[in-house]
Amino acid sequence: MRNVWALTLIVFVAFVGFQFFSPFLPLYVHELGVTDPTHIALWSGALAAVTPAVSGALGPLFGRLADRYGRKLMLMRSLVGFTFIIGAMGLVTSVEQLFAARFLMGLFAGFTPMAMAVASVSAPRERVPAAIGMVQSAQLLSGAVGPAAGGYVASHFGIRHAFFVTAVMCALASACLLVLFKEVGAAAPGGPRPAPARLALREIVRYPNFLVVLLLLMAAQFVDRGLALLIPLRVAALPGTPAIAATSGAIISVAAITATVSANAVARLARDVAPARLLRTALLIGGPLCAAMALVHGWPALLVLRALVGLALGGAITLAYTLGADIVPAENRAAAFGWLALGVQIGTASSPLLTGVLAAVSLPGAFVVYGVVALAGAALLAFGARGLR
Repeated sequence: MRNVWALTLIVFVAFVGFQFFSPFLPLYVHELGVTDPTHIALWSGALAAVTPAVSGALGPLFGRLADRYGRKLMLMRSLVGFTFIIGAMGLVTSVEQLFAARFLMGLFAGFTPMAMAVASVSAPRERVPAAIGMVQSAQLLSGAVGPAAGGYVASHFGIRHAFFVTAVMCALASACLLVLFKEVGAAAPGGPRPAPARLALREIVRYPNFLVVLLLLMAAQFVDRGLALLIPLRVAALPGTPAIAATSGAIISVAAITATVSANAVARLARDVAPARLLRTALLIGGPLCAAMALVHGWPALLVLRALVGLALGGAITLAYTLGADIVPAENRAAAFGWLALGVQIGTASSPLLTGVLAAVSLPGAFVVYGVVALAGAALLAFGARGLR
């Protein structure tokens, strides 16, 4: 489990860095000369979507390369690429240049699903849920630390410096990966591993219920990313809310903490309870809680409900990846998780765009839609995945 602990540290350092700048992209767009609120919203949505869209398209390719040449190499590729590209984002002089940098970042992305794949092969089979849960917890907990620290840097030193701090933290994560992580079953120096079986999309159905897991990951990521965008809008719409930014940040941080608790709890429960049953229960509880946020009339009620949603759905991605690890043999897991990355990145890329549309039509209705998405995932597990049950 030494590799899992090392990977948890690496993911935490990197994702705290990512959180330094990502919440402040709209402010950076304004600083780069875009003043019209509509144009700021459009550019912000495009910037948020382009990186995961490119990453998702390339995820299967990099997953196969990882199975052949080593997962550590692919993780190092991502982190080193992030170091230089994110540093360059702090130097751009136009929003078009920032978009180009975000596009390039997508060419080096796919870090999260690769980390999950590595965690799944770095622990004994009975401890795979715990390993995935640890890595997922590190990612979730970064959401309670990074935005606050990034906000301090951006407020006192400027938004550009937040990008520079992120670049330094990616470099630090690269150093930790190089020193602390030992490749599992690495190829002989200077040579590739034996080529794994090709996992083309048309062939992936040979793993029973793999497409179900792909859809579940897509739905879980879609809901998680969408709620992060909806909370500040909902807080701003509530009457008499003081310090809207601070209140929104507090709600998001509390949700990150409860989601971290959830990810660890379900990882432990998955040793004795079927992960599919846990996931179905989580979705059945989380769906109505999401919809209930449409009915709140004050920020304390919103805080409580968002915390409960974090407890219910915070472990959903951990459980979905655990199901994927159960389905796919270890020698092809990085390639398979590359396809799972496609679902994650589709959820990541589509959520900001659709959330904006939903919120424009009806902000309370957007929460109801996300509740329906969660319940649809539970129905898929209940009626469309007999083997997983």
